[in-house]
Amino acid sequence: MKDKLLFSKTFWGFLLFLFFLSVYALTLCPTVFWWDSGEFIANIAVLGIAHRPGFPIYILLGKFFSLLPFFNLALKVNFLSALFAAFSLLTFYFAFLEILNLFFPGIAQKRTQAIISASAFLLVLGFTYSFWIQAVRAEVYSLGILFFALLLFSSLRYLKTLRLKYICLFFFVFGLGLGNHHLSLLSTAPALLFLLLLGSSVQHKPLIHNWSSVISGRRLPVYLSFFLLGLSIYLYLPIRSFSDPVLAWGNIQSASGSASSVFALESLKNLNFHFLSNVEEKTFALVNLFYDQLTWPCFLISFLGMVFLAKRGRKILIFLLLLIAGNCASVIFVTTEFISTNPDLHGYLLYSLLSLALMYGLGAVFIIDGIRDRTSVIRHLSFVAFLLISLIPLSKHVTYANLSGNRIAYNYGYDTIGHLDSNSVLLVDNVNLGFILRELQHAEGIRKDVKVIERELLSFDWYADQKRNELEDLLSDSPDHLSGDALFHAILKNCLGRDISAYVEFTERDSSLANYLLPSGYVFKLSKKRIDQIPEEILSSQKKWEENGFLGLNDDDFQRDWDAQRVYALSLYRLGLFCEKKGMLSCALDKFERVKDIDPYNEELLGRIEALRKHQKLLGITIPD
Repeated sequence: MKDKLLFSKTFWGFLLFLFFLSVYALTLCPTVFWWDSGEFIANIAVLGIAHRPGFPIYILLGKFFSLLPFFNLALKVNFLSALFAAFSLLTFYFAFLEILNLFFPGIAQKRTQAIISASAFLLVLGFTYSFWIQAVRAEVYSLGILFFALLLFSSLRYLKTLRLKYICLFFFVFGLGLGNHHLSLLSTAPALLFLLLLGSSVQHKPLIHNWSSVISGRRLPVYLSFFLLGLSIYLYLPIRSFSDPVLAWGNIQSASGSASSVFALESLKNLNFHFLSNVEEKTFALVNLFYDQLTWPCFLISFLGMVFLAKRGRKILIFLLLLIAGNCASVIFVTTEFISTNPDLHGYLLYSLLSLALMYGLGAVFIIDGIRDRTSVIRHLSFVAFLLISLIPLSKHVTYANLSGNRIAYNYGYDTIGHLDSNSVLLVDNVNLGFILRELQHAEGIRKDVKVIERELLSFDWYADQKRNELEDLLSDSPDHLSGDALFHAILKNCLGRDISAYVEFTERDSSLANYLLPSGYVFKLSKKRIDQIPEEILSSQKKWEENGFLGLNDDDFQRDWDAQRVYALSLYRLGLFCEKKGMLSCALDKFERVKDIDPYNEELLGRIEALRKHQKLLGITIPD
């Protein structure tokens, strides 16, 4: 009895689940991370409404999980991503076995071979950087891949049993999944529809038979009911908006506002067809990224798996190719710039990597099955070989996916806001910083006395209205129609008039403010009086801060954190701009040169450095190499 349990497929599935969950837990980010992580954690803390499309299912699940009485909120939400990722891998494990049962029943009967191949598939997928980084930070992508795993498994169960309950489950999960990251899930719809409608090799029924059985007039209302039941999760947005949550993205209370949020209408308005001009470049970049993620041995076996499927399993090959095509098309369509080190881009591409990893697992099945020497030693050596090859992505990506010691984003936010005057106003022009400060204030209660205003959002009427209500006393003398830069300058003017300390992030738009600003770490403090020359003690303090605490430059985690490097470059660049506007050319050039170390091919930066050098030569200043 014990031997049967030990070598059962179910036992090994749950063992793999615990293994991946343990690895993800050990490499979990202990605090807030970059980009949307801060916004999501903050919205979970206050039960708010996140950016389009609102992600209601993620916020609600996160809020439920946050009630557990251990760890801080950021760590709990990060661990929730690990749970989603581990459960999705468990579901994919059983889905892989179902694929073998349906399309390769002879191989499926070989229990050890099936378990080893399924394990190899999970190891390759679960330890790509693309998958791993979603499991160790607060993000929606691990939940999104879990929804897809459930859709895949319910589709396969329907093909095996032809029971209506699995179709109903499919449509419910699909509706619910659209309450997370709907664009990614919609990109998988053609592949999933094909899978539902094809006739399985077990039943030997043609496509037209499955079409008529799935799509029938009597069943469509049932499917629609389950789909709408799942989609009803979006009712959270208007219902919650009437309670005026502390954080609410967009004007959700109106029907048009809700529709705009759910369907991301503002983003659609800004779409153009310029993406068609560099399709080849993006396609090549995607292939290169897939190759990098799988590593060349796994990529080669994945290709062999595709060749084998072309001969022995064309139906499942078409499904996998449709999944890759839909996923890549959506990425090419929505991405304006292709940054291969952006974790969010990797989140979009999980479905393509899943397909390639599945091909790898099936390739392992066919190769092992084709070994003519059936001796126990040879077969067991082949099992070990494939498991070792499957661990190559782990060895390559662990350095960058391991966030267990990475507190850089937290420190960046705290160092920005921690030293500001009491009850001051901070205007930031940096999405990363804005979201991190949301997490610090609303999830951890740090410096809630500081009014943080995200300058980039002031151009949106809904955000301008929110800030007018929040800063009612400060803006009581300002016209209600102000937004954008006009509202930004009104806030600064009123702060000076009421002796309220105001801090800003300096940008190229702020040349007129340069003579009224004093550097204060990452930001600048606004002064009532014109400052032609910055006091030496402030310059000395700023220099000391840059040397000792600037994003932990000497930290190993900084060297492995591409987002931290980008934020460092942005901060240095803006400090350089300020120095340039103040006529401190050597200081500006020094900062621009340090930015060039991180971004050496930035044409705008290189042009600015060259212009500064020429200016210095004209002034007769010696320029160090």
